[in-house]
Amino acid sequence: MKTTGHYLKTLATACAVMLATFAGALSWSCRGSDQIAPDGATIELAANPTTIVLLGGAGSSGSSDIIATVSSSVGVPLKDQDVRFSSSAGSLFTPSGDPGANIPIRTDDLGNAHVTLVTTKTTTVNARSGTATGSLTLDTVAGNISSILLNQDTASAGCITDPTFQTCSDSFCLVAQVIDDEGLGIAGVAVSFSVQNAENSVGDPVTGVFTPTQVTTDAGGLARAKFRLGSNCPDVCGGGAETCSGELSASLQGGGFPSTPVTFSTAIP
Repeated sequence: MKTTGHYLKTLATACAVMLATFAGALSWSCRGSDQIAPDGATIELAANPTTIVLLGGAGSSGSSDIIATVSSSVGVPLKDQDVRFSSSAGSLFTPSGDPGANIPIRTDDLGNAHVTLVTTKTTTVNARSGTATGSLTLDTVAGNISSILLNQDTASAGCITDPTFQTCSDSFCLVAQVIDDEGLGIAGVAVSFSVQNAENSVGDPVTGVFTPTQVTTDAGGLARAKFRLGSNCPDVCGGGAETCSGELSASLQGGGFPSTPVTFSTAIP
């Protein structure tokens, strides 16, 4: 006949096994479900590049790195949130090279989740985490880009005719050309303009504005923009006391194929 103590020991053992089994099932359930963003969160999608160059021509494929940034309702990036990506065309891959469509990809300490898109045509990428969603369309352009050439445009109306600003309201005009390995212009490429190393003779920074900041090349592969000095021009470049200088450049979105810079200076009385 079993003693009461033996019965209680058996019961305790059984309960321990049941609790361990329940805990294991609960742990598996937690691991198997997405860690979704809270209500009010947002997803912002970015890509590098946003215009995918099909280096082998039409019908070939190109790739772009896609970044989804998950932020709280007040704009704070959220780590450890699961994002699921989908695309209207092409294929998605995780940073490790595994298939990345419609699987949870966790955000890092900066609130970013990454996938790589490989596609042969214009594609829309979507991302979601809970009720937060984001969408980004990436264009493609066929052509073997060799380089981007950048020059000052001195012939168009309203443009200064040398690299020196005489007033803070002058317009420094630029013309960029995207060419292939045969020296021919490539149409339909998104070109971005930027300014760097812009400062006066004592090291104060100089601001400036491009109009527009991004241009799609025409049939000849040309993209035009105007650069004007910013609102701090009178203080840092004017009055004859200080001179300013800087470099203007053109590239694909994301910085690909940067041009040789064009320099500017000032002589503003």
